[in-house]
This record gives sequence, C-alpha cells and structure tokens, in this order.
Amino acid sequence: MPLTDSQIKRLKPSDTCTPSRPDKYSDGNNLRLWVRSTGSKVWVCDYKYADKRQSLTIGKYPAMSLADARQRNQQIKDLIAQGINPKHDKKRQQADNDGSKAFDNIAQRWHDDRKAHIAPTTYSRDYSQYQRDIKPVIGHMNIDDITAPDILAIGKAIEARGASDMARRAMRQTGQIFKQAIREGLVTHNPANDLTEALKPHKVKHHSRVTSQQLPKLLQDINAYEGDLLVKLGLWFMCYTFVRTQELRFMEWSEIDYKAKVWRIPAEKMKMDRPHLVPLAPQTMAILEQIKALGFSDQYVFFNPSTRKPYSTNAFITALWRMGYKGRMTGHGFRGLASTTLHEQEYMHEAIELQLAHEKENKISKAYNGAQHLPYRIDMMNQWANFIDDAYAGKLDNVIRADFKGQKQKLG
Repeated sequence: MPLTDSQIKRLKPSDTCTPSRPDKYSDGNNLRLWVRSTGSKVWVCDYKYADKRQSLTIGKYPAMSLADARQRNQQIKDLIAQGINPKHDKKRQQADNDGSKAFDNIAQRWHDDRKAHIAPTTYSRDYSQYQRDIKPVIGHMNIDDITAPDILAIGKAIEARGASDMARRAMRQTGQIFKQAIREGLVTHNPANDLTEALKPHKVKHHSRVTSQQLPKLLQDINAYEGDLLVKLGLWFMCYTFVRTQELRFMEWSEIDYKAKVWRIPAEKMKMDRPHLVPLAPQTMAILEQIKALGFSDQYVFFNPSTRKPYSTNAFITALWRMGYKGRMTGHGFRGLASTTLHEQEYMHEAIELQLAHEKENKISKAYNGAQHLPYRIDMMNQWANFIDDAYAGKLDNVIRADFKGQKQKLG
C-alpha cells in the first residue's frame, strides 16, 4: 500500500530498529522510507543499473515531502532509461550547486591542512576513518542540512561494531570539520558538540606496567640495554616525562624551548587536539644534548638513520620485550606508573592530570589552559626526575619516606 503523509508523521523507530538496521516502509515503485534509530526519516530509491541492484538516498523527510520524493523517484527511473547512473547524476548536481558548503569539500580541506603538520600515521588513520565511516553517511550533504542525529548515527553505527574508541574518534573528527567550516564563515554552530556523552561509557583499558617496587630493576635493565642507542634514550625520556609513545616518536627540535626548558607540543600532535607543555628536567635536557650531538636529523629528535624516518612504536615495545618485560611493561605503562606514584605522594590531582594531558569532560577541560599550574608542574617534574634517578640507584625506600615526599610538601 502507498504511504500517506499522516502515516509518515506517526512513524517512530520500532523496538527492532538499530543504527545499522533502520525500519523500512515501501511506497511502491521501488521508493522506500527509512526510519532510523535516531528518529530521522530518509527517502531511498531502489533501482537496478548495469545488472546490479543499488540504492540511492534522495532526501530527508519532511524537508522532502512525499510528493517530492515520488517525483524524484520518477526522475531517477527516467535517468536509468537514458543510460545514466543516478548516483553519478547526483554527484554532478551537488557539484553544480554550492560546492563550497558540501561537507566532503570542507572535510577534504581540513584533512589537507593537517597533513603537513601531523604524523603520517595519524593522518592515514584519520583520513581512512573519514572515507570509511563518515563520508558515506554525510559527505554528500550540504553542511547546513547536517543535524546532531545524523552525526550521532555515525557514532552509533561504529559503536555497534564494538569499536567504541573509533566511534568517539569519528565524532570528534566530525566536530573538528565543523570547526573548520565555522572558521571559514560557512556555518555558525557545531552540532557535534557534546555528542560523545550519548555513546556507551568508555571502558578504561589498563596497560601493563611494573610496580614502583619493580621500577629499580626496570631502570637498571634499560641502562644495560645494548640495542639501539636512541631507543634506549627514548625509554629513559619516557621514564622522566611519561609522555605518550606517539608524542615522543614525532618530537621535533623546533618544539623545544631551551630558555624555558619546556617542550611545546602543538595541538595537532596531541590526542585531545590541544597544545601541551612538558617541563624538561635537567636529566631530559642532558638526553637532548646527547642526541643533538649525534646529528641524525635537523627535524626529528628520535630519528632512525637506517629508515630515514622517526622510530616506530614497535621499536620501543620490542626493546622492552628483549629485556624480558613482554606482558609486564609498555610505553604507556610509564604514564600509569607516574600517575599512581604521584597521586600516592599526594601531589595535586589537577596538575597530574594536566601533565598527563588526559581528556576530562568537565568545565575545567573546556577552559583548558596549557600553562595552568606550570610552576607547580615544573617542580613536580624535576622532583619526579630525581625520584627516577634515586630509584635507579636503589634508594627507592628512602625516597618514598623522605626526599620525594618532603620535596612535595615544600610546594605547599
């Protein structure tokens, strides 16, 4: 039976409707209305072209009325009769219209702008996800027509595959593309804001790491490592700074403020897309001086002269495995170890979280200031570096009871 306007207005997602399986209602003549789990309703035309069955989304209800959908459905049949693929014609029409506001065009500009400033692996990961999960859903749409439910549907579909981290990443990427459009003056609002809260709570994955009591042995094993010198120095650098392995790998000489003794990581290199400051203790400055003297690269600090590019993540994890720490320690484990120890020693929670560059969905993070508590963090990082040195020297028990805790108390 053909659909009616009153019937369409009453339609709501059924109990069996999911992000990957919308409800489908036939109007006849191969025209169907899809009702998504978000409540949005879209017109879809099923047709056969070149002996292959295909589907084409032609509009959203109520922006496209029932009468308009039937008219567009007939136009598609006329195109097929002329030997024209309706999908190709749709792309042509979109290009003829205001192409500057096509979401895909804006997204391409955003990705192109980032390419020169971020790690190749990060660019490849994000662009591949755009092509796979975002573009097929909203790439063809005018950015003015994209709503929060459209974006949420992308995240829900990815989440349904069991990839909750990827779902959040896709929605953050969509939000960044909207920010690009806002900067270009194409739109004034961002419907992707705060949508990650609608996804299932993120399950924290605890990375393998040694305990503080096992730390002295780990440090001694790192110092005795006979593999690649820069990998060894990189592990020491992670001990002192507890940065992410990805941040370490793509560290550049131009990011080091020698006068302030701070590593200034730009936003595009950070997981949370915001700039980050890493205070550099004398121990880390000494490592940098040692690497600089080797003269391997004028751009990257941890540069592999054999491959002519920064070291891979596997270089660091493999080194730990060779030392006997497979399943016991990872590059990320240095972060967990530092967080636990600093919290146990009653350092300011907010300063620790800022130094870890963690994402926090609260008012503090939304007003993020990379220099917040910087003097406190500089002292904390210097004391942490001294703690690492004392642990290596076998003075861990004395440090915990006296020096480390006593220095912390001086910060007041």
